[in-house]
Amino acid sequence: MPEPDPFASPFHQVDLPGQGRADAPLPPGFQLPAPMPPVDQHDFAPRRPVTTTVASWCWIAAAALVVLALPGLFYTGMDGLTDDLVRDSEAQADPMTRGEAELVARFTPILFALLFAVLSVPFLIAAAKLRAGRNWARITLTVLALPSAAFGLVAMLVSTADGMPHVHWLVGVVWSWVFLGACALGFVAMYLPASNTYTRSAPR
Repeated sequence: MPEPDPFASPFHQVDLPGQGRADAPLPPGFQLPAPMPPVDQHDFAPRRPVTTTVASWCWIAAAALVVLALPGLFYTGMDGLTDDLVRDSEAQADPMTRGEAELVARFTPILFALLFAVLSVPFLIAAAKLRAGRNWARITLTVLALPSAAFGLVAMLVSTADGMPHVHWLVGVVWSWVFLGACALGFVAMYLPASNTYTRSAPR
């Protein structure tokens, strides 16, 4: 006769090794739990591939280059910008002092950074949702890739022609190449076969 397990729960049948199945009746009102339904392999969340992660970070890096790095370039020629502000204000009735011109020169890139930050919101949202395999995020980034590439090319041409005041042309060209490279890598990576498979299998 099987012995009761002293450590067993009174609501579960426990069969010790080497013993037959206990035929003791279940406690009143107790029902055996229903078996778990089978889990289909499609119910598991697919694993995000490296290509999708790379694409997401490339778009975030491109946004950071515009919001942070591009306005920061103007701080390399702050003295020249200050001199221009003082010279341009000499024809006014109340010309700027050197201190006022320096203050305006330092705050001008910050205003550009705030403007770029607002414009980069769709990039950041789409890049974050791209990591979850959202196809609409990939479509959004595809649409935004064209103006981004045009912006990078214009910045390169302006820098090559030394048309970006108070910023050395080589610095502008290097920034343009890095920005275009980040956009191109992000665009290609999110359409590689692994990224395509992940986007199709990700839950909607």
